Amino acid sequence: MAIEIGTSPALATGTTTTVTTAAFSPPASSLLVAAVGAVSGTVPVVSGGGLTWTRRIQQSDSGGGYAEIWTAPCPSGGSGITASVALTSAEGFGQLGALKVDVVTGAHATSPIGQSGSGNTATNNATVTGYTSSAAGSRGWCSAIEATGPGTPSSTDDEFAWLLTLGGFFNYSGMAVRKASSTPAAGSSVTFNLDAAGTGGISWWWAALEILPAPERGPIRVVQSLSAVHRSTSW
Repeated sequence: MAIEIGTSPALATGTTTTVTTAAFSPPASSLLVAAVGAVSGTVPVVSGGGLTWTRRIQQSDSGGGYAEIWTAPCPSGGSGITASVALTSAEGFGQLGALKVDVVTGAHATSPIGQSGSGNTATNNATVTGYTSSAAGSRGWCSAIEATGPGTPSSTDDEFAWLLTLGGFFNYSGMAVRKASSTPAAGSSVTFNLDAAGTGGISWWWAALEILPAPERGPIRVVQSLSAVHRSTSW
């Protein structure tokens, strides 16, 4: 079964202690994948919808910046739910956050989490290797933050970019990035493009995650005993 992105809420951003998405209604048997970019005095926490959210991968810089990916299974679906990320003031300058939640169908029902990776780079237009895929048909997500904030970044992958100011003085930028299509084979290097605005010195920090597909259903086999006798039926 192929992994697909369903109707999902828009990127939510803010400089308050709680950043919340618009309401959305995931179908039954879906998986919610949340990319978080934040500057917070404590580790960000995602919640909402009465669901169990789990942090799957995190990368942090030295200034309270976090790039994270969370997931929550949604076996029964939901109507008009929201997701939020809780933040605290970082070093007295306030806080900021970005939250992009994707509604995913076709993910493995019991073991959807594959490989992960994280890192940092000073390359302005960087193509980073997030992980080596563990299954054909998987899909990749990445959250990235940039600590100098020269402008709104972009990507050759599907991206949801943001630029926010911390305490009226310090700019941070970032993106939630996902691959536009599934990975064709296991053992593939899955990369993500992170392109900061301008050409000056920057500082990317990123975290990536593989979501595994549901197993394909095999063909139905009809087995007939060698001793079986066919009997016609009158209608």
